[in-house]
This record gives sequence, structure tokens and C-alpha cells, in this order.
Amino acid sequence: MTLLYPRITSAEAAALVEEYDALSLQNLEKRAGVSPVAFYSTTGGHPADVAHLENLAHVLRDCAQLAGYPQPPDDRNKILFDRAAAKALHATMDITPAEAGQPEIWTHFATCLVPDLVAWRFGTRAPKRWIGTGLVRHTLARLWWQAHALAVTHNSSTDYGLLDNLTESDLNQIFERRAIGGTPPLARALARELTTPRLYGAAISRRDIVRDTAKRLRRLLPYTSFTSLDEAAVQRRVRTLVSESIEVLENTRS
Repeated sequence: MTLLYPRITSAEAAALVEEYDALSLQNLEKRAGVSPVAFYSTTGGHPADVAHLENLAHVLRDCAQLAGYPQPPDDRNKILFDRAAAKALHATMDITPAEAGQPEIWTHFATCLVPDLVAWRFGTRAPKRWIGTGLVRHTLARLWWQAHALAVTHNSSTDYGLLDNLTESDLNQIFERRAIGGTPPLARALARELTTPRLYGAAISRRDIVRDTAKRLRRLLPYTSFTSLDEAAVQRRVRTLVSESIEVLENTRS
């Protein structure tokens, strides 16, 4: 049976974040822990115990330390933390996608379990990074969903190679639209095509190809049920979109 994770309301979380603005990272870490007003879903599993939650926080702090925590992170260390934390969250948590889609879970994670890490990564004045109103922006929710959508399982092992090979701009193009990032076979298909050698050898910039392909894919979403196709068919469809983008962009340039 999967685990249920503690939740906190956005109103309670907003009050905490306001307090955190005056606290150091060290003091935030001292305050970290399960909220006394946390609540759980009543169905779908059993509540995660304190030992599991503390281990999860410890694993995330290890990821941060490898990225230079508590020193202010530069762009390289931000990405280093994000990739490591995404894999750690996905590998350590025992959570269903339905449970992971609940904003209050990630709100509790950010404001109660690891507030020091969220403040280190994004500061205290970006509410969307703390409160799970939009999971594509939340510090931790976005990382779990990236790893979940892009992970490839072989027997009992999980390969996160697709996640490692994508740039921040690539991830934004995939996960800014929940219809793409929230459909793992589609996200994986797009990730594979965005990292193929032909994009690096084209006469136009890879970034332009990525953006144009994403636009073409978004236009298809209202008319194509990618969830009803097998992964091979999804891959072929996305490969065709990339080919169309390259052809049109090259013709426009010439």
C-alpha cells in the first residue's frame, strides 16, 4: 500500500512564509518538521511515519549540500540540486500520481519539512515556489513530476537519463503545459526527440526547433488523444512534428 503524505492549507502556509522572511537558513532548519496542524487524506494508503519524512528531508539536504548549501547557489548549482532532488524525491517517496497531484502535500513539504532548502533555492518572496497553487512552479512538486514523467523503468531499475540530458529551457517547454508534462509517454517522446543528434546538426538553432516543435504539439493537443496511443505511436507522431519544424525553419531561413 502506498503512503499518504501530510498536508497543510495555503492560508496556514502563507502565514509561515511571512515569518520565514526574517529567519536565517540555520533557524529555518531548526524549525523544520511535521506541522502540528497537518492533515492526511482519509483513503488511498496509510500515513507516512515521522521516520520516513525525516529520512526524505535528510536525503534532500544531502542533495543541497552537494550543490554548495548553505552558500548561495549559482546557476550551475541550482541545476545540480534540481536534478539530484528530482531523482531523490521520485526514488524515496512511495506516492501515487493522484496523491502527488494534491497541492497541499507539496505546500507542507516546502513550508514545514524543508523550508531552509526552499529559501536557499528561491528565497522567501516567491509564493508559487512555496505554496502549491501551481505544481509546475512549486520548488519540489515540479521536480517529482519531472522525474516521474521522464523516468524509464527497466525490470527493477529506473533510468533518469532523459531528465539528465535536458536543459532548463527544454524542461520548461515540456512541463509548462500539464497536458504534455502530465502525460508521461508524451513527455518522454518529446524528450527523446529534443536530445537527438539531428537537432544539433541542423542549419538553424536547436532552441528555435524546440520552441517550434512545442508550439506544433500544443496545437495538436485539443484534437489528439495521446493517452489512447501506445508509446511507439506517440514517438512516431512527435518525431514527425520535429521533422516538420526543421523543414519549415530551414525553408524560412533560406
